[in-house]
Amino acid sequence: NEDVELKFKVVIAKGIGYVPSEDLRDDIGNDSIALDASFAPVKRANYKIEPILVEDNPNFEKITFDIETDGQISPVDAFSNAIEVMSKQLSVFSQTLGVDVAPAAIKKNSSKHDLKPLLVYTDSIGLSARSQNSLDRAGIKYIGELVMMSESDIKGIKNLGKKSFDEIKDVLVQHGFGDDFVLENEIREALQSKIEQMKKDSK
Repeated sequence: NEDVELKFKVVIAKGIGYVPSEDLRDDIGNDSIALDASFAPVKRANYKIEPILVEDNPNFEKITFDIETDGQISPVDAFSNAIEVMSKQLSVFSQTLGVDVAPAAIKKNSSKHDLKPLLVYTDSIGLSARSQNSLDRAGIKYIGELVMMSESDIKGIKNLGKKSFDEIKDVLVQHGFGDDFVLENEIREALQSKIEQMKKDSK
């Protein structure tokens, strides 16, 4: 019985949610084995509902969320993203049942005091694995980088098809960065500098 040395290489990539191996086969070679992947950054999400007094009125309840992530995004960002996704999915009932739901307010101008919405990782905004993989290959990590790009620049990203472009544009609108969002030059410069520094620090 001779000892056999086994050598193999593991490829680790970024993605969104749960991705079955069938969806990964197009992105790997014939000499590789695709495995089901779970990219969800949320490790635990629990909640509890308790009665609470409001001005001596016992007919109120308080909900407390306990959310733990793996550090890729904060629990607050995970919760906010979940609310956005739920709102979008439930909006179908407004059409079916005729419920009048006011649209969310869209931010019109950038603010030099708050770059945080522009520094959200693209892998936490709900893009499909195919779209996210194209952004990863292009070195695009933050939603602010997409906001600073023109439509032709985004379309020019290598291996980014029309379906992925439409998806990215829709997601930008959902996050308040539609065609009517104005990124002032002063903020653009500050954002570009901040992103460059963050990428440098992450190396």
